[in-house]
Amino acid sequence: MKTKVSRRTFLTSAIGAAIASTVPLAWKSSVVAQQTQSAPSSNAKFYRFKLGNFQMTSIEDGVFLNMPAKAFAGNATPAQLNEVLQQGSQSETLTLNCNILLVDTGTEKVLIDAGSGFLTEPTAGKLISNLQTLEIKPTDIDAIIITHAHVDHVGGLLNSTGALAFPQARYFVSKAEYDFWTSPEVNLPNVQVDEKTKQQFISIAQKCLGAIQNKVTRFEGEGEILPGFYAIPAPGHTPGQVAIRIVSGNESIIHTADVVHTHTINLWHPNWQPIFDADPDQAAATRQQILSAIADHRQLMYAYHFPFPGIGYLKSRAEEGFEWQPIK
Repeated sequence: MKTKVSRRTFLTSAIGAAIASTVPLAWKSSVVAQQTQSAPSSNAKFYRFKLGNFQMTSIEDGVFLNMPAKAFAGNATPAQLNEVLQQGSQSETLTLNCNILLVDTGTEKVLIDAGSGFLTEPTAGKLISNLQTLEIKPTDIDAIIITHAHVDHVGGLLNSTGALAFPQARYFVSKAEYDFWTSPEVNLPNVQVDEKTKQQFISIAQKCLGAIQNKVTRFEGEGEILPGFYAIPAPGHTPGQVAIRIVSGNESIIHTADVVHTHTINLWHPNWQPIFDADPDQAAATRQQILSAIADHRQLMYAYHFPFPGIGYLKSRAEEGFEWQPIK
């Protein structure tokens, strides 16, 4: 059964109301980033900024190269897609960033997702090496919030031997997401990839979630996950995906996970459907609802797959959809 949430319901929910009440202050506040930095001896990328009393760092886990643009517009015509690619100065193959958010609350170091780990080398899976550049050891991570269980978000939970890469961390995932992937029978009838790839999705999710089963907290609804971290249900891409609203003082940011993948195709046309979505219609509805709320309230946004560092604002476009305004 599909869970359809109207835009009105979202905006009047506890999370939507909280967005509306804090954004004017968040927008005017000094969410000023330190410049993007690279270690002199490596290609490590990290971008620091403050959110209230929280120290935030966007860390590049790497990139996915040669991604077919049409994979993010399964229900668009070739002509429609080509027009967007021309307007966005993009080719038929895209480079997709993987951005991981590290939040230092002053008492805990919290990661949102864990990247690909050893499963998508050599272009991705850079999180741990980039943390080391920041002089942060895997044992320094206190908590990991999982937005959903796709390989590029949970593969990094395990190291090359299959052991936990972050052995001291507590783990948090939505009950709907955990229950879906750990079910004895997992079906992905609407995901438009071959059966072998589907089975890889399933086996990786089950292996990674199985590894944390004794250390995981499963949460439901829109509640607070950890102090300052709130879940926003975002089903469709996967059944239990969540976006994460992070609040410190009068400032906030929304981590959109895979609600939206590209800063042109799915942002300009939220109704265009990536082939990876478990429920494409539900994912499109979720995308429109959450992005509309972010744009309407001028909410600071963090995007997992947008160009690094993935931080910015949205504004409505004259035609349809939204325009990305990265912070400078």
